Formats: sequence, structure tokens, C-alpha cells
Amino acid sequence: MDLKHLIYQDDVIAVGLIASRCENAKEDILSLAIRYLPPKGYHSKEGKELKTTNNMGGATDWFVLPFSFAAPISRKLIEQRAAGLPGFDEDGFASMVRWLVDLEELEDAMCY
Repeated sequence: MDLKHLIYQDDVIAVGLIASRCENAKEDILSLAIRYLPPKGYHSKEGKELKTTNNMGGATDWFVLPFSFAAPISRKLIEQRAAGLPGFDEDGFASMVRWLVDLEELEDAMCY
């Protein structure tokens, strides 16, 4: 599996479309995936560097979401972008919208 399109990234998580190839498929199969980014440490009041971890115990591998979760999460990402949330990659976002339209999860005439 390879990251095909980065859709969203902030200081904590990244969301992307992952491509996987099946033997007899003519093209890659895309899936929505998320991952935690490497946790950042911080300095205490005394200046001592403190280590942190993420909710996955420091793991940062991509986790492919089942499609029954991926479609609603993708629609929520569309709403958040429309509301002005920063951190979206424009090409990756457009790829996600095309992916949803191709899978008939979004009407191509919807006003997003």
C-alpha cells in the first residue's frame, strides 16, 4: 500500500487516500486511511524537555478505514473544509471528492 493523495494534515493526524493493487485489477483500489503523526515533546516550566506520546502509543502507521466509516468521514472532511478548517491539500481534497463521486457516495451536482 502506498499513499496516493494526502488530503488533510495538522499537528496531530494525517488523512490520505491509500492505493493498493489487486492482481487482476486494471487500476489501483483507493481507501481512506488515517495516521497519527510522530508526537512532539515540549518543555516544562523548568526548561526540561518532556516526551509525549499519541493515543496509539507512539505508532504512526497508516490505518485503512472500512468503507462504511470512510464515506461518512470523507463527507465530514468536506464540511470542515467548507467551514474554513486549515490543513487541506487542494489536490488531495479534489482526489477524495472524485473518489466519492466515482463510488456514488456524493452526487456530482451537490454544492460542496
